[in-house]
Amino acid sequence: MPRASQPHSPESDLAARRAYVAVESAPHVLAPDLAEFCQSGISVIVGACVAGETPVAATGYACRLMPGNRFRLVLRKLGNEGLLEAVERGGAIAATFSQPTTHRSIQIKGSGAVVLPADEEDRREALRQTDGLRLELIYIGYPPAFAAAYRHVAEDDLVAVDLTPDAAFVQTPGPGAGAELKP
Repeated sequence: MPRASQPHSPESDLAARRAYVAVESAPHVLAPDLAEFCQSGISVIVGACVAGETPVAATGYACRLMPGNRFRLVLRKLGNEGLLEAVERGGAIAATFSQPTTHRSIQIKGSGAVVLPADEEDRREALRQTDGLRLELIYIGYPPAFAAAYRHVAEDDLVAVDLTPDAAFVQTPGPGAGAELKP
């Protein structure tokens, strides 16, 4: 992995979460800046597991914050059937969001996940957010053709996974990595 040109520190995300006070009627696991970070056009890796079975992972295309403190993860259906089946069977789900230029990373773990057809906004966000990651990859030195191929979106093969985030964790390398983002 290339060295981050603008390294991020886990301490800043932990301090921001401690300073954020969610409204009791609408509690959020993530402070608004981290919710925006998840939707900014970065790497999204989704994992799911049914108890006693092998975990499965997928590359996500986008994340959208939905009403009711729900997160929508947009990914490709083809090749991710095992992950989608695990979600439909009530498996545990997690998503990790990482920014290549800073290595800033967070993970959310959620419940109540459901698989839904992708809608037009999901398609738009998949295109916008994958273009953001494409630019990140080029910035850190990957060839433009590789970055474009890596982030190619098959618009007719998108599916959405909606979940309620229950916990979030700092995954940025350094002191504090793995710490839960809680008030």
